Amino acid sequence: MSRRDIMNRLLIKKQAKASLKGKWGKAIGFSLVASILAIIVPIICYSIAMATSKTEQTNQGVQITQMSTVGIIFVIIAIIAIILLAPLFEYATKKVFLQANRGQDFSVGNVFDGFKEKPGKSICTGILRYIVIWLCYFIPSFIGGIFLGTAVSRFKVVLDAILTMNHGRTIYVIQHLGPRLTMAAFFFFVAIVLGVIATFMYSLAFYVRVDNPDMGVVQILKTSRKIMHGRKLDLGVLTISFIGWIFVCYITCGIGFLWLAPYVEANIAAFYDDAKDNII
Repeated sequence: MSRRDIMNRLLIKKQAKASLKGKWGKAIGFSLVASILAIIVPIICYSIAMATSKTEQTNQGVQITQMSTVGIIFVIIAIIAIILLAPLFEYATKKVFLQANRGQDFSVGNVFDGFKEKPGKSICTGILRYIVIWLCYFIPSFIGGIFLGTAVSRFKVVLDAILTMNHGRTIYVIQHLGPRLTMAAFFFFVAIVLGVIATFMYSLAFYVRVDNPDMGVVQILKTSRKIMHGRKLDLGVLTISFIGWIFVCYITCGIGFLWLAPYVEANIAAFYDDAKDNII
């Protein structure tokens, strides 16, 4: 990590703090309201599903033993609500903290901006981004699962060879088992790496969406990818730098997240404004 990168990260954090000066109350209120609204509908739907289904108390807690038709319907509604609401509140969040970073005012009422400003485009942006990132995780994992499955199917052969004291057969099978397990581990590792890279690559999509309301969904993702070219590690290090604060928040029984959540958002907004120069 070069001295320039460290100084740039310190400047971003300084800018984030400056953007929240005198606005901490509104920032905390906005983040809290946005979080509650984003989960309240799914929670209500899930609660209805639980109430209309047969459950039993176990050592692991309450478990559903038989899901009713009504319960299934409300679980589906909960999933759809998450898919539809999450992008709208994410758009509003990115917009608010961009405004704060640029010296503009905002209010808790801006939490509904995602519903007013081309909500369909925000939803499509969120869904397409999710699909792309999911494929980066899924495709290598699926290939790794094939290798792992073929390796697992050989374990019984190895066990039988060991129990029958057939040393030659045991060595032969293990020699063929090793490469399959190695390939499985390799593809699972690739899935993690590609997934993380894709997550950071498209992490600025909604900032681009805010700055370019008429830009197409595909172009929004392409622009995010362009901005993040050569900057993924920078954002990764910036994100990791909050780990210590996360532990502090847990020590305070989660109360600290009321301050940490808007501070992190302010940092990423400042990062975006710094990274987008000469790109868009």
